[in-house]
Amino acid sequence: MIEQMFVAYIKLEQLPVEVIKRHGGRGGKTQRYDVTRLAGYYPPFERLKTEKGIVFMYLMENRGIINSPDNRRADKRLQAKDSLNFSSIYLLDNSMPTNSGYLVGYGNPDRAKTYSKDKRPNPFYESRNDGFVFIITPDWKTIEILVVPDGCNTILGNAKALADGVYNEALNTMRATAKPFFNY
Repeated sequence: MIEQMFVAYIKLEQLPVEVIKRHGGRGGKTQRYDVTRLAGYYPPFERLKTEKGIVFMYLMENRGIINSPDNRRADKRLQAKDSLNFSSIYLLDNSMPTNSGYLVGYGNPDRAKTYSKDKRPNPFYESRNDGFVFIITPDWKTIEILVVPDGCNTILGNAKALADGVYNEALNTMRATAKPFFNY
């Protein structure tokens, strides 16, 4: 069954600053995305939780930071707590919304055993062969992530299939079964 292709569904949303502050966060200039819903299980994700059990990420620009040509540079990246790189986001089709109205992208966890600057262990190292498919609203207020186990080498094809509607049933099932992640 297609549903088994994805081991987890993660929904990230930009929450109002008042909600973030109510739970000990700060409002800032960088776009913060909190995990609001989750279906399935993805073990490395547990290491991203704060002491309150919240998981949030920041959407970062790569231009001017990542030293590579434009055609090889990711469009954006998601950075988790303690400045851990969750994944780069490579958009399909020059960032045009699909027929469903969403942007579709793909990425994967960092493959290094440690982070190069300070040699901290990479919490995604054991899952380094996984892949991520991103479903993004055109206003970038919501980012949904589908985790494909051992999907690193097929993730571009998975993203294209999702954009073509091949995984609509699986996506709708994951959305329907997702539970609130934290009680905001």
